[in-house]
Amino acid sequence: MLGTMARPAAPSSPADGPRARIRQAALDLFLEHGFHATSMRQIARQAGVSLAAIYNHIASKEALFVELLSELVPHRGLVAAMSQATGDTVEALINDSTRRMGDALIENQVNMRLMFVELLEFKGRHAPFLAEEFLPEAAGFVTKLQEAQGRLRPYPPIIIARAFFGLVMSYAVSVAFFKDIPLIEFGPEDLMAFGDIFLHGILDAEASGAVRSDTG
Repeated sequence: MLGTMARPAAPSSPADGPRARIRQAALDLFLEHGFHATSMRQIARQAGVSLAAIYNHIASKEALFVELLSELVPHRGLVAAMSQATGDTVEALINDSTRRMGDALIENQVNMRLMFVELLEFKGRHAPFLAEEFLPEAAGFVTKLQEAQGRLRPYPPIIIARAFFGLVMSYAVSVAFFKDIPLIEFGPEDLMAFGDIFLHGILDAEASGAVRSDTG
């Protein structure tokens, strides 16, 4: 479901101005080398500005990273896709949400890589705003599930939202880290299988029922 990554584009700045070039250079280098292995001198060189001039536009390397992360965070598109799902039943809602989030993952592949830099190098230090911005939409999705046809197990709504979103994120992580390993095959319906596991688990309903009757 995830294809070839396009060259990342840094958002919002006058197209060919020095600030836009600095942001684009920083984004490319952060994604290629990580945050700590990228220097301001490298960013300045790639952007075609002097090291002294770069500080007329950027307070610090970390401030530049946080600015890019805030604008490109992939969760925004994923949560929006989840909250836009429709369906009369719990299963229909999960299936539609999974399809929508799969499309959003394709659009956010580069942004996901930037989030990995945040998680691996900063341990998520800059991401508390994620909860404030996205929890209301996630809660709205769980409300849809609760109102749809189908009986939910009595878990707190936030646990249901975290479990579903976490499953989708685990799929994205597996693609990012293992897509070039020959022994692992990736197919267009993989994410839908993840959604089905979220709904029904990994036990075959008929087989598990037979085991229970044999041992009961």
